[in-house]
Amino acid sequence: MHKLSRRDFLQRLSALTAAGLLPASIGRALALPAQVRSGTLADMEHVVILMQENRAFDHYFGTLRGVRGFDDPRPLRLRDGAPVWQQRQDGGAPVLPFHLDTRATSAAVMKSLDHNWKGARGQDAARWQQYDCWVPYKGALSMGHLQRADIPFYHALADAFTVCDGYFCSLHGPTNPNRMYLFTGSSGLSVGNDGDQAVDNVDDGNWTADMKRDRADFVGLRWTTYAERLQEAGIDWRVYQEYDNYGDNPLSSFARFRAMDVRDPLYRRGRGIVPGSDADNAQHSTAQHLVDAFAADVRDGKLPQVSWIVAPYPYSEHPEATPAHGESLASRILDALTAVPEVWARTCLIINYDENDGFFDHVPAPLPALDARMGASQVEVRGESYKGTPVGLGVRVPMTVVSPWTRGGWVDSQVFDHTSVLRLLEARFGVAEPNISPWRRAVTGDLTSVFDFATPDDSALSALPSTADYLQRMQAAARQPAPVVPVPGAQPKQEPGQRPARALPYALQVHARQGDDGLRLAFVNDGQAAAVFNVYADGGAAGPWYYTVLPGRTLEDAPHALPAGAYALAVHGPNGFLREFAGEGHAAPLVEATQDGETLVLQLSNPTRTPVAVQLRALDYADPAPRRISLRPGERQTVRIEVAQADHWYDLELTQPGSAFRRRLAGHLETGRPSRSDPAIGRVS
Repeated sequence: MHKLSRRDFLQRLSALTAAGLLPASIGRALALPAQVRSGTLADMEHVVILMQENRAFDHYFGTLRGVRGFDDPRPLRLRDGAPVWQQRQDGGAPVLPFHLDTRATSAAVMKSLDHNWKGARGQDAARWQQYDCWVPYKGALSMGHLQRADIPFYHALADAFTVCDGYFCSLHGPTNPNRMYLFTGSSGLSVGNDGDQAVDNVDDGNWTADMKRDRADFVGLRWTTYAERLQEAGIDWRVYQEYDNYGDNPLSSFARFRAMDVRDPLYRRGRGIVPGSDADNAQHSTAQHLVDAFAADVRDGKLPQVSWIVAPYPYSEHPEATPAHGESLASRILDALTAVPEVWARTCLIINYDENDGFFDHVPAPLPALDARMGASQVEVRGESYKGTPVGLGVRVPMTVVSPWTRGGWVDSQVFDHTSVLRLLEARFGVAEPNISPWRRAVTGDLTSVFDFATPDDSALSALPSTADYLQRMQAAARQPAPVVPVPGAQPKQEPGQRPARALPYALQVHARQGDDGLRLAFVNDGQAAAVFNVYADGGAAGPWYYTVLPGRTLEDAPHALPAGAYALAVHGPNGFLREFAGEGHAAPLVEATQDGETLVLQLSNPTRTPVAVQLRALDYADPAPRRISLRPGERQTVRIEVAQADHWYDLELTQPGSAFRRRLAGHLETGRPSRSDPAIGRVS
């Protein structure tokens, strides 16, 4: 266990807060070391979950250093051949991501965009699979994003702790079903309830915490919530909420939490209102009653093992609520935790977002294949279909994990969703959530990769920006003119540099060969977690297809309805994994990749009856130098590519002169050890 005297703590803190460089809450959190007792997950005694509203990952963090944002070197290519950034109104000019300047415009208080279920109100869920309908369905403002100057506290948190750039909301739709995934592991589909609440906002219209305002004719949902499971297991938990909770506590929609005796422990924990908050002062809330109640429990040694924090509307970050108000709330929650060092040393604060509103994010979600036309899955997809449309996952949303074990400005790129938070609670407290579907449980992680309990980061601390004027600045911004979409647009750039990256459980490959039924793809998973491969055909004549492969398994398939003859396919996977295959529909050189420690091994073979020559070159990173590889009929050759010098990132191309044959292999070799983020992101050209 680390010992830190009050004098040493104050010296470390004052070094960072000199000249107003550091928000006090972040400075205090950085200055306090973890308590290493067991060096395991057991050292974490408290999990605090602050789920905010309606922001996409690229919308908040697309320009952040070292994450998969606007400098992604391997973005999806749309049906018209343009990169995913170039979203068009049907038949119109492309709209690119653009800065929503909260100082020069009123972007901070812009109105909410369409954020309905992807198949609702005239939207074509199948078109969303092509991912080219952001502007037609959400409007041109969907492409707007913020920068560090707009949300400095959240960027500072990401730089000081750990940001997750593979975290998706649970479904492409609105608040209520997404929050049900956080609180229950399901929106109903996995427990046999396929009502409208599975994908839409269905509630009784009571957007307060006042149970007396519940509508008696509303039929409460009847599957078991995770809060009930914690209660039964004797795990202390609580929902912190004021009178105004914007309807964001989904427990109020469940029969067990309606028409309750106020003496019922479930009422006090799940529906009670913090002291001082009432109907008379709700309209002018500053969230201070919520913060005071939380801080009192921290101070008095009563912080529950699991806490959900539900913000009043002005602090929820739901457009028109400003990001700065949310930053203010997050800062005060962190202040309350770090005010008691012995509590902070045993606590994790998770800040995530229920859904993306209508804001653009460039990374398409993994989806389950419901039938052979969509691909294949080695995992049961029960509970992942709504009227024939695949449900999970949704759009990427921000997720920052703030704790003594996540310090250091890390990025974790494992695939997560809201049920991953429940999986973390499962792992820590031993209370299972059977509502999570088999497919979702297989393809999303449990968040434990985010933490380093054995050797938590205790390195030198960095100076961070002040947060003192956030609220005043947002008030001034509200008086500015509305944001305007720039024409023509320009692709935004990310901040330069890398950040440390957590080890991931992936070891993936894809091989292609010409079979009797057309092009066949073999999806190889030598990793420790299931993975989903998204396959796209140039021009969108068919597909996309989705392949879920269990760890230690291979899945081979000929994509349904892929036209015979010439082909051009792109296969996307986690953490920037990419394979591209192009050819003419007849036998061609075979390229198979494997991993040998820190080396990428290419096996090249010639199944044809004539000699062939293949050109190998690096499209990015350092090695190898271009080379020509000649293969006699039936011959095999091995090429070893050393990738350690580029932090184990690679991007290779193989072509056959005089033909359409092309293979591209790009991604990251995992070694079981921490690494660095993709050096092609944020590179200064």
